Amino acid sequence: MDLAEVAEHYAYLPDVRITRPFAVGGHRALRDEDIEDIAGQVRSDWGVGLKPIVDLLPQMERSGIVIAAETMETVKLDGLSAWDERSGRPFVLLANDKQSYARRQFDAAHELGHIVLHRGLSEEDLVSDFDMIEDQAHKFASALLLPAVQYCLELTDLSLWGLERLKSRWRVSIKAQIMRLRQLNILDREAATKLFKGYSARGYARGEPYDDVWKLQQPSLLADTFNAITGEGGISRQELLANLPFKAHDAESLAVLPSGWFSRSTGHVVQLRDFRPREPGHGRP
Repeated sequence: MDLAEVAEHYAYLPDVRITRPFAVGGHRALRDEDIEDIAGQVRSDWGVGLKPIVDLLPQMERSGIVIAAETMETVKLDGLSAWDERSGRPFVLLANDKQSYARRQFDAAHELGHIVLHRGLSEEDLVSDFDMIEDQAHKFASALLLPAVQYCLELTDLSLWGLERLKSRWRVSIKAQIMRLRQLNILDREAATKLFKGYSARGYARGEPYDDVWKLQQPSLLADTFNAITGEGGISRQELLANLPFKAHDAESLAVLPSGWFSRSTGHVVQLRDFRPREPGHGRP
């Protein structure tokens, strides 16, 4: 069994609630406006309206997506996603390499795009239409994180400073915002190129404002589930490890558990003090 199968064997994971595309003809028939509408439907299903999504990973996990993280030792791979058709549950693996909060937000949204738009594609489709499929997932991520109507209403300054201000609210990188504005035809090619030149001149390619301040989001569903099922009255951590097809270090890394977690005993029970109001005359001084 894999991590999610073991977790679901001992505990209930959230039900899968994923919007499916409505375009007839599969991924090749998807238009840009279809992708915008589908991203909007996901937002509607989540009840987030048009406001910024600043906690995408837990939102995805609440929708039944199992997310793991791992160092992939390559800058060419930011994440992977797939549906397990046997369990009917989607999975995402995010890279820990050279990450920032905003970068992780976009990578997670990109993989969500594959989950929503590209379920059931054949290996032949994935190879022959690779560029199209990646472009669609990228457009979905942009539309999900920066809904066109609300984002454009707040766009009052097309300078790098203006985009930096919007980054603080929308939690989307300046680079991704420039690409979104190009996609929406708010910037023409010349204006986008000018912004990218200024972007490079300021050294933002090595790190944007806020990247050294915002703490990197980590998935928590697997870690929370494993902590719960090995708590008081549950199974031992060694029994849990015996059911996993990974060594302890690998399982800890994927589930975002502290190093050495499997070798530790279950935490001690702590007696909580009672701070309920006492009868008159018996309170603390």
